[in-house]
Amino acid sequence: MSNTANVSREGGRGRRPGAGAVLALAAVFALGGIRTVRAQDTGPAVVAKVVVEADGKPAEKGLLDLIPILPGDLYSPRLVDQAVKQIFRTGLFADVRVMKSGEDRVELVFVLVRNLSINNVFFRGPKNSSARLRESLISLRPGAILQEDKIPGAAAEVGEGLRKEGYFGASVECEVRRREGDSTVNLVFRASGWKSYHIGSLELEWQADISEARLFKKMKSKIGKIYVPRVLEADLEVLAAALGKSGYRRAEVRLAGEAFDESKSLVDLRIEILPHEKIMIVINGAKVPSRLLEPIWEERVFEQWGLDEGEVRVLNYLRRKGYLFATVKSRVEKGPDEIRIIHDVTPGEKLKIESVGFQGLAAFSELDMKTRLAISEGIPFFALLSYDRLFTIPREVAAFYKENGFADVQVRLDLAKQKTGVRAVFDVREGQKTTVEAIRFEGGSLFPADTLLRELVSRQGGPYFPPNIQRDVSQIESYYLNHGVRGTEVVARVEPSAENRVSFVYEIQEGEKVTVRDIFITGNRTTKNRVIGKELRIGKGDEADYSKVQETKRRLERLGIFSEVRVEEVPTGPRDEVVVVTVREGEKNYAGAGLGFESLTPLSGSLASWPNDFRPRGTAEYIRTNVFGLGAQVGLLGQLSTVERRAVASWNQPYLFGLDLPATLLGWAEREERETFTYDRRGVSLSTIKGLGKARLLLASLSLIRTRLIIINIEEDIDRQFQPYSAALASLSLNWERRDDTLNPARGFFFSVTGEWGFPVFGMESDYQKVFFKSQLFRPLPAGLNLGVTARMGLGNGLRNLPERFFAGGSNTFRGEEF
Repeated sequence: MSNTANVSREGGRGRRPGAGAVLALAAVFALGGIRTVRAQDTGPAVVAKVVVEADGKPAEKGLLDLIPILPGDLYSPRLVDQAVKQIFRTGLFADVRVMKSGEDRVELVFVLVRNLSINNVFFRGPKNSSARLRESLISLRPGAILQEDKIPGAAAEVGEGLRKEGYFGASVECEVRRREGDSTVNLVFRASGWKSYHIGSLELEWQADISEARLFKKMKSKIGKIYVPRVLEADLEVLAAALGKSGYRRAEVRLAGEAFDESKSLVDLRIEILPHEKIMIVINGAKVPSRLLEPIWEERVFEQWGLDEGEVRVLNYLRRKGYLFATVKSRVEKGPDEIRIIHDVTPGEKLKIESVGFQGLAAFSELDMKTRLAISEGIPFFALLSYDRLFTIPREVAAFYKENGFADVQVRLDLAKQKTGVRAVFDVREGQKTTVEAIRFEGGSLFPADTLLRELVSRQGGPYFPPNIQRDVSQIESYYLNHGVRGTEVVARVEPSAENRVSFVYEIQEGEKVTVRDIFITGNRTTKNRVIGKELRIGKGDEADYSKVQETKRRLERLGIFSEVRVEEVPTGPRDEVVVVTVREGEKNYAGAGLGFESLTPLSGSLASWPNDFRPRGTAEYIRTNVFGLGAQVGLLGQLSTVERRAVASWNQPYLFGLDLPATLLGWAEREERETFTYDRRGVSLSTIKGLGKARLLLASLSLIRTRLIIINIEEDIDRQFQPYSAALASLSLNWERRDDTLNPARGFFFSVTGEWGFPVFGMESDYQKVFFKSQLFRPLPAGLNLGVTARMGLGNGLRNLPERFFAGGSNTFRGEEF
């Protein structure tokens, strides 16, 4: 990893061979006492010293690794050109100049000018939404590289954004603010000389059966109000939607003219409406919402296609309702300025799917197919299959067969009426199965064939499934990338070998094994280099493992302190590269506040019976991220009402004592009044979490808690006589998460075990041990049902004084009685 140093190379260091030939690149060389590098210099000059400066200061040491020239090498303009290319390839510099001095012993000075990135954009002028003005910016946005030639265009974009907000003719100037030594800038757009106009008149040009008053009522732009083009644009969309609901689905609404009166600061607006023909949709014979069909006719489409699409939507709707044998006949009737789309529906009898069967199965049994498709017959009160599920099963069966080598499979659904319902029969025509007889590799020498075979999806003797071939190619290329090889190309070939058998041949043109020469970190203004360094999964001298490069990017993003992270690989030679980590720090301060009301009396549906004892309740929160550049976060939360007071302070640190263990330190104090008691609680806790491979987490915590019951209005005494109660707790929890969704799981399992020890230290009253087990299992069932099973078990010793016994049913209930 690079850090700042006096960046120069002098003679006496080991020599390194020069890099291969590349296309020439023009470099600007300084004149006046320093001789410019020339392509025709071919003398036996030797490089004595290499110096790199960035913005007039010594550059980071890692930049030297981008230059394929070492002291002692023969001087070569070609290598100078290559160095300039590689420096530009990082995307960090706007200009590179190379200065040469000396004849036989050459000194090279690379003078670099950094790119300036835009940190933020500010607007000065009329009070307006900065967010909307930022949206109007296309040329220069926060996070982009500053290009001075785009500043006039950006100023024009801001001017157009102001015009949309109702500020016309504004003169916009852009000021670039840069702090000394910083590679980021802030842009300040200043507007002046704008003018606003009031709407003098608003004219609608159209002929239809909707009154102008009704249309004007839907508009926010009204006579006498300030003219805001953005608001008018939204009004036109509202008008188009209203006309669509009235049957004019193809109506065009546009601003036809603006007439400005400078002396009176008025504008006359003319809105043109082209209604086109009125389209009426009629559905006879069944209750089907016309909104399902309206979007079809909003644009001009082929009438037959529109009718066919409408029939499909009507049938889908009815079949979902159980009318499996419904039929539809459609037609178009045209009149003057009106089109009627008519669907005549015969719904038939409403039926349920009572049984499912398969025909033509040979490779798999009917039980296998039903198990795979999660079809279970005989569940009372529930339909066997929904319509959507019924008509997707043929595709699922066909996909399953194709994955198992049956490329020509065909599946047809037949519905047979029975006395009380319908039997669904899936007729399967399997076709011939094709298998993979052999897999060969040609051209590869870096890795054994057996190793590459293990990476493939396809298997010798397994089914032939064409999409697996491309997956195999991707797997091979990924394997080479993840083992530091760049430039590998893989071409797959399928060769028929016997009847219903094929062989795969993967032709591999291997690239070069690449090593990381150095890691160059840039863009961090506050964040310490060591914080970024801890997230690097790749180091200097390692093979260029692409998966580790990507994991580095993911871990940096996971810190939550950067708004942008780029990790790029810049080749510095045929077999080495420099990894450039570019970050952009995000906002550091967040604040929030909330105000509400609460009541002890339950709310009812009638406004007349609502309680009148509402009391105010307020919340305030402040968060500061990346504290001291350590990636840490500090937070303060306060809640206040007439019955409760709560304060929480938190410190989140990505590393615990320098270890890769995210840690959270919490301190809290709270007091709350309940109906039968008032409690006061204070505590502090330290917790950390560690991933133990896929889907497993280990959580540990230490805490000190003091609970004091101030007022107890209970007739019978509770089993805890001594106040206050204090506890020192240590807990360890192991979670194994394999659910498909933690909030709404449909399949998978979850298991956790938590151990807690309350130990009597520092005069604490706690002296107990307990362990708690929890397991959950989820499985999908037919008819859209899911099965969820939860098991819990707890064991404990010395639990008499646990504070949670007082709140065992939740913080709003009392559970302090003896068992």
